[in-house]
Amino acid sequence: MPPIINSHNPDGVDQSTLEGTGRGGILSDGYLRSDPIAAYLGAEETPVFVRSNAKRGVVRGTVGSDETERIAPGDGYRAFAVATDTRLIVVVGDTDDGDWSVSVPLADVEVVEHSDGVLASEFVVTTASDVQWYFQSREDLEPMVEYLDAASLAWISVEHSLDAARETVTEADRLTRSRMYDAAMAAVRDAMAATDEARQTERELCGDGVQAIATRVERIEERIGDVRLRALEGRAAHAIDIAESNWRDGEYAEAHDAFGDAHDDYEEALSATDDEEVADRLRTKLERVGRNVVALERAPIENAAEAHERARETDDLRERSDDLAFALDRYRTALELDWGRSAKRFDGDATDIRDRVDVVARELVESRRRFATQRVRCGDEHRDAGRTAQAESCYREAYDALVDTVPVTRELVPDSHEAVSEHCDAVETRLRRLDGTDDQTPIPSGSH
Repeated sequence: MPPIINSHNPDGVDQSTLEGTGRGGILSDGYLRSDPIAAYLGAEETPVFVRSNAKRGVVRGTVGSDETERIAPGDGYRAFAVATDTRLIVVVGDTDDGDWSVSVPLADVEVVEHSDGVLASEFVVTTASDVQWYFQSREDLEPMVEYLDAASLAWISVEHSLDAARETVTEADRLTRSRMYDAAMAAVRDAMAATDEARQTERELCGDGVQAIATRVERIEERIGDVRLRALEGRAAHAIDIAESNWRDGEYAEAHDAFGDAHDDYEEALSATDDEEVADRLRTKLERVGRNVVALERAPIENAAEAHERARETDDLRERSDDLAFALDRYRTALELDWGRSAKRFDGDATDIRDRVDVVARELVESRRRFATQRVRCGDEHRDAGRTAQAESCYREAYDALVDTVPVTRELVPDSHEAVSEHCDAVETRLRRLDGTDDQTPIPSGSH
């Protein structure tokens, strides 16, 4: 379907009509006294129809009232009704107060009516404020009336879309200030959709666009762009906080996803700005996210290797076991992070990681068994000395260490499973056989 303006008046308006001034005579029509019609048009405004009359001028009325006012042209001058891409302009030449004009925005036009008479036709435009303008002409008014009706509906649609955009971007701004970034971005996208609808209607009105509509849309789009940028940056910063928290908790996949969300938001913000200073700031933030992601992707393997190294450097069996357990958890996490994914994210060769899991698991089993043996020996000494409570504490530490080791042997070191289970049972037997009496001898700090 062709645009409204092109379909109603593809040939445009005669330029001489727009530029003519002066009084007419017996054989010539007059124009306006002072300035031509063109002087009443905006710089980017496009006239679509011009109709005129020589005596009737224009009549102003009000809905529901019989009172009217006629503004008629002076002798030898004319009244003109000009329908543009933006408004209806009525200019009357040489009234008692000189050339007189009124402008009715198309968005304010509610009803356009048309009637044909014997000598002249008439159209009536009713505005949103219930003002009515009556204009007669011997020229054919039907095309102009059809255009005014279609164009006013288009303008009303544009204004509705822009009102929706204003309301929604205001809500988006409020949500952004409240740090409700997901809801803010949803509102931003609704506002963008509303301005897209306005632009679509603009193209339906005129294929080359309507400057007055474009100006309104651009003004709102600028505000939407500002809120969008702040919402995206705020959401990205929040995602980074989540990523860093997950990283600290060892939730590497969740951290990676959160960094990815931050990266996407910064990328969108960068693509949406023409401000080079803002763009530089966003590029800096993107680079920082990129560095964090690289470090995160190395973290499981590096953390595991560091813990394994600490375990080998300490003589304290409790600390060694804790470090080995941590290293084992990180190696297994690294092995599972990209399981089933087509694209690898985290560092480490799967075969190499499995080998490390096997080594660390065996060292962990050995360390905990040695720790348990040490605690049982200490418990026996307390038991033989009659310090039942201290003996029970030592046995309990040994038992807990072995209980935690049984699942490791069952899954990763099966050739040690039976021995660890028997060791655990033996410690449990010691606990059951302990005499319930206690000599209340305190356990000195560090005596174990």
